[in-house]
Amino acid sequence: MVIAFLGAACSMGDSDGKDTSGAVDVAALKEKPQDVEGSFSREAPPLTDQQMAEGSATEVEGHPDLEQAQKVNRKLVVPKTVEGKWKAVKILVRDKTDDEKSEMKTVTLGDSFPLGTSGITVTTGAFLPNFVLTGDEVTSKGNELQNPAVRLVITDNGNLIFDGWAFAMYPAMYAFEHPRYSLQLMDFIPESVG
Repeated sequence: MVIAFLGAACSMGDSDGKDTSGAVDVAALKEKPQDVEGSFSREAPPLTDQQMAEGSATEVEGHPDLEQAQKVNRKLVVPKTVEGKWKAVKILVRDKTDDEKSEMKTVTLGDSFPLGTSGITVTTGAFLPNFVLTGDEVTSKGNELQNPAVRLVITDNGNLIFDGWAFAMYPAMYAFEHPRYSLQLMDFIPESVG
């Protein structure tokens, strides 16, 4: 199950010298209500035969069918049992044109990283160890890793192209689709790990 987050605020520059071109306002990620089922992605290319064979957002084994683009208004709620307990995630960045350029990125929640020199920037938002939807909320049912998901906001030269969730157990569901890059949530680092 996935909820999209539309209209994330972008900012340029940072006073501490970090490269934040195309960075996303993390506070907005935590507070922005969700208003569309599924992920928000612009200019997604059609799936190839190979991608269809690997699975797509519409055919995920063991996951109920969802109608995309249903209007909903759900608020992101990070429970106190989860808040501050998770520090970072590991995301596999696969370069479809050259597997040798694929790499594992360890990203602190709220931080951004570029996809090569493409102008694409990935920003991580909230991490929910047991992602669930209720009637009016996106939240986590406890702090156990039952359905881990991280919110990703992706911009291309400052323009929002994806705003959704990456799921560890359902990597193809509502995945970021791009001709060159794919992203997969691989691991989760608790705050207590140094």
